[in-house]
Amino acid sequence: MKCTVYEAPTGNPLADAHLFSFDRVHHLYDDQDPRDIATYRARAADILRTYAPDTRASLVQALRSFHDEIGASPAQNRALDRLAQPDALAVVTGQQAGLFTGPIYSLAKALTAIGVARELERRLERPVVPVFWIASEDHDAEEVNHAHVVDRLGEVARIELPHRFQPHQMMYCEVLTAHDVRAALNQADARLYDASHKLEALHAVWSAWREGDSLAMWFARLMARLLAEQGLVFFDPCLPSIRRLAWPVFRRALEGVEEVVRRLDDAYAEVERAGFVPEVIRDPRHSTVFAVIDGKRFVLETNGRGFVARGHGEAGELSKWLARGDVDPTGFSANVLLRPVVQDVVLPTLAYVGGPSEIAYYPLARGVFHAHGRRMPPVILRQRMRLVPPSVARLLRKHDLSLDELRDSCDLVATRAMADVTEPLRRDIDGWMERVRSTLRSLEASYGAAGPDVRAILERQEQVEERAWRDLERRIVRAWKRRRQDQIRQLRQIERCLFPDGYPQERRLCPLNFWSEVGTRAFSELPTWSSISQMGPVIDVVMDN
Repeated sequence: MKCTVYEAPTGNPLADAHLFSFDRVHHLYDDQDPRDIATYRARAADILRTYAPDTRASLVQALRSFHDEIGASPAQNRALDRLAQPDALAVVTGQQAGLFTGPIYSLAKALTAIGVARELERRLERPVVPVFWIASEDHDAEEVNHAHVVDRLGEVARIELPHRFQPHQMMYCEVLTAHDVRAALNQADARLYDASHKLEALHAVWSAWREGDSLAMWFARLMARLLAEQGLVFFDPCLPSIRRLAWPVFRRALEGVEEVVRRLDDAYAEVERAGFVPEVIRDPRHSTVFAVIDGKRFVLETNGRGFVARGHGEAGELSKWLARGDVDPTGFSANVLLRPVVQDVVLPTLAYVGGPSEIAYYPLARGVFHAHGRRMPPVILRQRMRLVPPSVARLLRKHDLSLDELRDSCDLVATRAMADVTEPLRRDIDGWMERVRSTLRSLEASYGAAGPDVRAILERQEQVEERAWRDLERRIVRAWKRRRQDQIRQLRQIERCLFPDGYPQERRLCPLNFWSEVGTRAFSELPTWSSISQMGPVIDVVMDN
């Protein structure tokens, strides 16, 4: 396994400003410079002064049960033991619970949190534990009910759970059936080419599922198994005992909704004044809290006298909703801008590791932090990771291609397989067309006096000639493509692996193709980036045999 590390922009303007010119946007991040160790020293002192011992005890007790349920490894349970220590801090990351772990960046987030926690533990000389927040309360099934792989034909294929999720249904509350799981695995089996570890990979995914699991629980079991040798703690915000710890945040959000709205207005305005488009569309009636009714999430919006569950219709004064939460806090959930505050209250959060979009929306969440009397944590851009399996590594060598020249999406067929044909052919066809146009102009000069009909006839003829010559060009190119079909197929295989559908690999493909070639155990060897001085590196990992 060989790794190459380099820096590159993310394409998100605010995330790139945070990454390359922090001085320009420092005020949007509460001056929490993630490259400065002094930031973490000050943050650690604040946490240890304010984070209650009984909160830590309740947290660890809840997570012990959860770790038992997902089959956490000894290394993961030792990490939880370390989190129980009175001076322990957490580097937190998280992701929605996607099919087959979702896109590769789910693993990249976990690996970054692990590496950064190790570095900060060494430099702060106290326990720092990586924690993975499983976003099980999410209710957008269309984002998580599928996965993409490169299939036997070298095309990007979609694998989808047949389960029909109800609108508003939280992943935590929706149980999958054995039929759902088998159907997804059968699709994967049919789509994936027969690599040496394919059966092992499919068995690992199948054996991670248990009867009665939700997609979130299946995701947790699989992630725990893949990262078994890493000391990573897994966290589910929907656990009833965790919801009890989070209830003061929901209560304060509802009681102080006017302050929350005002602070959010300020945060949005600051982002816009700095020259950026806010990452999250403003919803001024959203209290930042969802009501959870029969396992479904509905926006709690202000309606003058109290709140109403948007899309459901249940309404009531503030006192009604607070009384409900006092009895059963599982009836509430946080929106994307309140979730970081819940995280900050429930966990001893030293730093948060996120992707470009998360880096960009934290300045908006900053308004909610301030409404709750808190300061946002430093945020760290996760490593970006591109995996090259042995089959693609061999093709790169065969065609004398380097990853350095493939950092951006490109058409390898046009530039490597057909350029020696298409470029001179296009020049020849263009030359013929120019001669045709010259001839038609001469004819018009000689015979145009007959009237406008002659010009119209000649213009139509030019169009006929253009279509004929371009059709000839296409047919010649197709003939050459047939002759070079093996070379084209191989170059397309490289493209589909590195830039599936034109997207960066980590945002499109799930890990199944790679597990099929190198096995799931090889993922314990993936690099864990650990330099706060070089955040968000791009890491090319060649998983060669």
